[in-house]
Amino acid sequence: MTDLFSSVNINSSFQRSARIDNKISKDFLDNFVFHDTSKKVLNQISSSLLNSNQSGFTLTGPYGTGKSSLALFLKALISQDAPIKKQAEQIADFNNKHLFSRVFLNKKKWFTLNVIGSKMDPIESIAEQIDETIKQDWISKGIPAVLKTKTKKTVAGVIKSLDNLVKELDKKNYGLILIVDEMGKFLDYASSVGSDLNLFQEIAEKFSNDRLNKLGEPIFIGILHQPFEEYASSLGRSIQEDWQKIQGRFEDIPFSINSEETAHLIAKAIKQKKQDKEFVKLSNTILKIINGKSSREYAETLSKCNPIHPLVTLLLNPISRQRFGQNERSIFSFLNSGEPNGFLYFLQHQENKKEIYTLDKLFDYLQVNLEPSILVSNIGQAWSEAVDSIRRAESLDDEDVIKVTKCISLLDLFGKNISLFPSKEILSNSLNLSQNKLNKILSDLENKKIVVFRKFKNAYALFSGSDIDLDEVTELNKSKIKDDYDIILSQLPQLQPIVAKKHFHEKGTQRIFQRFCLVLTNVKKTVEEIVRLDLSPVSAGAFIFLCKTKSDSEKDFENKLIELSQIKFPKPVIIGSSKNFIEFFNYALEIAALKRVKTTVSAIEGDAIAKKELNGRLSVYQNLLFNSLYLNFENANWTFNKEKIKETNLSSIASIVSDKVFHATPIIHNELVVRDKLSSMSMSGAVNLITHIFNDSHKKNLGMEGHPAEFGIYLSIIKSNNLHIKKGDEYEFSLEKTKNSTLKFMYEDFLKIIKGTKEAVNVNDLYAHFYKQPYGIKSGILPLLISVFFKTSEASCALYNKDEQGRESLVTEFDQKISERLYRLPETLKMMFVKIEGEKQVILNEFKSYVEQNFLDNKKIDNPTPLYVLKPIVVRAFKLPNYARKTRNFKDKRVLVLRDELLSTQNPYELLYKKIPEICGTEEPKKLIVEFDKIYSQLNKVYDQLISDFKTKIIKVFQSDPNISDIDFETIKSWAKKIGSNDPFSAKINDLDDDKWLEQVISYAASKPANEWNDNDYQEAGLAIEEMVRHFIMSYRLYTLREDHSDTKIIDIAIFDGKNPERSSKFYEFKKDKNQSVEKVSQDVLKLLEGQNLSESEKGEVVLKVLRKIMKFSNSKDEKLA
Repeated sequence: MTDLFSSVNINSSFQRSARIDNKISKDFLDNFVFHDTSKKVLNQISSSLLNSNQSGFTLTGPYGTGKSSLALFLKALISQDAPIKKQAEQIADFNNKHLFSRVFLNKKKWFTLNVIGSKMDPIESIAEQIDETIKQDWISKGIPAVLKTKTKKTVAGVIKSLDNLVKELDKKNYGLILIVDEMGKFLDYASSVGSDLNLFQEIAEKFSNDRLNKLGEPIFIGILHQPFEEYASSLGRSIQEDWQKIQGRFEDIPFSINSEETAHLIAKAIKQKKQDKEFVKLSNTILKIINGKSSREYAETLSKCNPIHPLVTLLLNPISRQRFGQNERSIFSFLNSGEPNGFLYFLQHQENKKEIYTLDKLFDYLQVNLEPSILVSNIGQAWSEAVDSIRRAESLDDEDVIKVTKCISLLDLFGKNISLFPSKEILSNSLNLSQNKLNKILSDLENKKIVVFRKFKNAYALFSGSDIDLDEVTELNKSKIKDDYDIILSQLPQLQPIVAKKHFHEKGTQRIFQRFCLVLTNVKKTVEEIVRLDLSPVSAGAFIFLCKTKSDSEKDFENKLIELSQIKFPKPVIIGSSKNFIEFFNYALEIAALKRVKTTVSAIEGDAIAKKELNGRLSVYQNLLFNSLYLNFENANWTFNKEKIKETNLSSIASIVSDKVFHATPIIHNELVVRDKLSSMSMSGAVNLITHIFNDSHKKNLGMEGHPAEFGIYLSIIKSNNLHIKKGDEYEFSLEKTKNSTLKFMYEDFLKIIKGTKEAVNVNDLYAHFYKQPYGIKSGILPLLISVFFKTSEASCALYNKDEQGRESLVTEFDQKISERLYRLPETLKMMFVKIEGEKQVILNEFKSYVEQNFLDNKKIDNPTPLYVLKPIVVRAFKLPNYARKTRNFKDKRVLVLRDELLSTQNPYELLYKKIPEICGTEEPKKLIVEFDKIYSQLNKVYDQLISDFKTKIIKVFQSDPNISDIDFETIKSWAKKIGSNDPFSAKINDLDDDKWLEQVISYAASKPANEWNDNDYQEAGLAIEEMVRHFIMSYRLYTLREDHSDTKIIDIAIFDGKNPERSSKFYEFKKDKNQSVEKVSQDVLKLLEGQNLSESEKGEVVLKVLRKIMKFSNSKDEKLA
């Protein structure tokens, strides 16, 4: 063992990675570093749990940054081991009012379920871990029976076991925390087999619903090494989109420690026997070069990393965040792996106690151990160029030259993310070289065109070669742009909108404020520019950062700001400014000039090196611009409606403004529907819920069972606010018991709008009112609230629908289509208010009793409104046969008027209180009912009367035959059975039972269904039926004759001449051998007739006379048929 190794070694706690299923020890807590990133993560989780129904979280960050250690520390804070808990609380130093304490420490105890991810099915792993944890760690003696059942390895099985676990823990005032470490391995598995992540979605939804219902308040924490979507990068687009939706169930919290926190971790890992004051001085010098100021505390932390050079410590942070393929090395892999050129290797092979681990050694470590992975990463090409530059530097045959080149290479590759560039000052402190020696090396490297000095960065970079003086052409183009504000402002990046987080947590409505930057030339022009800004429809308002022109004095600019802040815009506009704006203005000017060089200097396109340099500069300045613009927004002074806002945090400012502007926003916590655009699942749930609101208000939970999406929405919006309450044996919508004052205020405003006009109010206009200030209600929740308000006041509200042809009609059936229209086509719907009191109420009550008795078999009407009272009458009118709906054959013409009103009504209120009294000729309630029943009964019976008339008509036709004196329908049916289906009349009678045959006969006669007749059809069918009956009588006569003379030829002739027919029947035998002579005589008779000058009718008359002679006709003297 060397002298250096004996004076410095690695803390044993850092020689193994943390596992969340490890037992928490005092040693772990002694070495735990509770840095700001960890504090922010716990604060963010606590804040979300306290102010929303969010229950699922993912922590995403590089390997080895302490995510698993933080999870262990969280477990220590909530541990039932008193000494461990006390030590953890001392480290955290949270008081009782701290967010974390309010969520985790003050209310209840916690039970943790620890799952370590692996490349296998997560369903199987989590199922096994549930059973094992309950078996090993249950909180009391005797495991409840429901938890002894082995978890089924299915999604439903895992969810059921978690549900049972949450319920049993809740009974003992315990909460559940499910921690999934290495969750990415489960995602890798799902990606490799192309499976979905339904389990994680189900857990997130289940936990969210439990928190909503105050059941156990379970929490899910997943730990990832890269963003969720990266795991699905190799899958198809549809699966990627599905994964993104599932990720949306979790609040992703970046876990990315900064360089100072990395230094703290390394300092904890390295054990020194004494501190080197020179090392503290070196650290302080480097920090002053980077940040422009020294930091004693930070410098001491860096010095505690001795013998790791401060620059190495600083670079380890961005290097550890860089993912090299599938390589999973972390900072601590570098510290204790023993790999060639690693830190542990360095300690074991150096005898000089003063030896320092410098940047050139770090380059060697990366090259020896990681180069294959680096070459296939996103910095592969830059790494190859660095290696090539070092190879060329070797030609100078100076070890220090190679070291300097390696330092420049590493700083150039990884330093930009922490604003650490290879300037001469940094390089002079990177190696133990004299200034003269360093100057000579840099000069030699420049002469050999291995490195180049970049004036705009004030730093060196690896040289690739170019003949274009980029500095000169850039300055030339900057002078051409000068004060063209439009060009300069067009270079500004679009900053992320600001979310009013506090407002969201308190009100449940997310509001975003976009950010814009303008130059304040004159107030009128700036107002016009603000009005023309591309504000998103979902944006609540905007932060407008204003820059001063060169021509304005500070006082002029201030006066313009005051004037501008007094102007009201359609959406809230927060005005701000900062004296440091000139910094980002200059960066934007530089970018504009570089872009102009790129498009105007033709030589750039053919010079790959200059082109690369230009793009590099653009990238650097764009980063500088973004950071400067960001800081200017953060540090600006902001004003809203003439008032200066003291708060500096932009999110807090957005919340303050939102609270003022949208003070009437209903407080509703449901992120699935309190939004501008609903997912397909949420839309389906919301539409289904509205259908239930309209049709099932009298049922508990609106008649919903199980856990469909609509039930969750019902619980969080309707039930939680006491909007659906029990009255007697049934339920109804009411706001009398809700404690949500904002909902009451909105409901009163709703009534005011629909009461304030005699006309129906378009639902789209209603929405527009509530979208605006002081409400700002999201379009995803508004149709639900309007449906609840409508149902609450349905006794005096009506809904009208406009069809595709533009016809408006009263909505009597609240089906799914109407619910969908409230979301998709609100402009086709209208709502109307009608006040009912005094005599109108008496009329309504009388009609209610009449309808219940005569139309509903004494079933009660739950909501006695004109709509629901008249609905059974109108529905029955629409179900009347077509003839009843079209005939004009009423002696009482009031029937026609009533029928037409019932079939065309659009307003049940007008029908009940105006039209019906006018038709009945009275407004006295009881007389009104008597007259209405008299009129309506005629309408109801008209079709039956029609059938009865035809029965009479048919009997009369039968009775008109002299041979039929006594006939009834039973006799007619018996005849039909004998004749069979050869006769049309007979066929219809035989096909159907009861009186249905009569309708069929009538339909056949009129060539259309009886229930579609009109008055003209009645006349035509009467004549056709008379003919059918006569034909039927003749068919029956032939049938009887054949029955009596089955072996004889029958001739039956009837001649209708006037009222009484002449009829004769002859029965005879005919011998076939007489056929020829008969045929000859018949031909002779025909020739004789043809030879006469007679008309067709005259010829017929001749034949009849002959027949009378032969057949011996008389006036129907045949046997009686009936």
